Amino acid sequence: MIFALWDRISYIVQLVAACGIFMVNVRKRPCFVWRLAGCTLALIVLAYVFGSVVAIPSGTVWEVLYWAAFGVVCVPMVMLCMEGSLAEAIYCTICANAMQHAAYECYMVYHMLAGSLDSAPLDGIITTLIYASVYAAFYVMFARKLPSNGRYRISRNDLFPMACILLFIWVLSILEHDVSTMRDVIYHISDALCCYYIMWAQLNGHAKMRLQEELDGVKYTLMQQEKQYRLTQETIDIINRKCHDLKHQIRALREMRESPERDEYFNEAEQAIMIYDTAVKTGNRALDIVLMEKGLFCQSHGIQLTCMADGTALDFMRMEDIYALFGNAMDNAIRAVSELKDPAKRVINVIIRGQGDLVMIQVQNYHQGRLRFRAGLPVTTQRDKARHGFGMKSMLHTAEQYGGTLSVSDDAGIFSLQVLLPKR
Repeated sequence: MIFALWDRISYIVQLVAACGIFMVNVRKRPCFVWRLAGCTLALIVLAYVFGSVVAIPSGTVWEVLYWAAFGVVCVPMVMLCMEGSLAEAIYCTICANAMQHAAYECYMVYHMLAGSLDSAPLDGIITTLIYASVYAAFYVMFARKLPSNGRYRISRNDLFPMACILLFIWVLSILEHDVSTMRDVIYHISDALCCYYIMWAQLNGHAKMRLQEELDGVKYTLMQQEKQYRLTQETIDIINRKCHDLKHQIRALREMRESPERDEYFNEAEQAIMIYDTAVKTGNRALDIVLMEKGLFCQSHGIQLTCMADGTALDFMRMEDIYALFGNAMDNAIRAVSELKDPAKRVINVIIRGQGDLVMIQVQNYHQGRLRFRAGLPVTTQRDKARHGFGMKSMLHTAEQYGGTLSVSDDAGIFSLQVLLPKR
């Protein structure tokens, strides 16, 4: 009685468990556990009734449709439990079917090679271990890596090829004969490998998609910074011309009349204007503009900026690359020191000098908290990680464009960024 009941519901139980594994790392709807439990119970009852009324067909096409029906009814369950679109629910269900089928094929290989054991409980324990091992392996290799920010990022064009490959695997499985011949063992192993290939191809495709998105983000950042560079250059030129005119106007007004109040007023006005008329002269126009722009911000926000820079060492670099590199470096440093409560630590130090055939660029600043590193780069501390974190990658991309290297270190609360570029 118990074995007859299990035969009718075992497949749907395996599919529900597989779907649950692929929903572990995705965004779930409220009351997820209750939803999953209710859907599981409903599907088990449905599978039992369906298995009692409809016998397993003998024809290849009908048998494929029979087993495919179990996979189809899992889609509404996934939709009710997981946040996401219908395409994501179908994708999750296809992945779950591939994992379940791989586990089934591994069980069949064991069954053909070892045969049925005399002890039914022991045979059940071994079968459970096989399924648990395959499910755990698929979770580690695929299920925990495929979601991105709690969602399956797929296109509708991915679903049809996956469904077709899985359908082909089902057909092969049905055509196999349940006999202990080496040919059928090879068939089952091939089916399991095909299921593995489906998931590997998806994981590899997602990795390429993420790399392409990062590259697009870096390119977009560079484009925006080039545009900002042009605007900043024009703004600085206008400010310098205006300040130069204002200085002469103030001096002319001072000579008209003598009064302490007038002199005090003009002294304050001239001192304020002199902030904008203080040009940074490093020998490189693009670097001067970046340092002046960031220097004005630092001066107005209580940040001390020290700079020892030989801008002529960067003459081989394009202006937009200089702005991208130093703009990102300075923005990161300013953001870090702005969070410090101790005014004495709001210091940024910039060094640029030639060392033989190399140009050394170093930006140092204090920071609070501990930094986490991934692939040699610090992980962004901004909450919206999808829209931040491109600055460091943009700097690395710029350094590699010139055949250079970028390295970062965190020592005793001092963050150090160092770029080495070969002279050209």
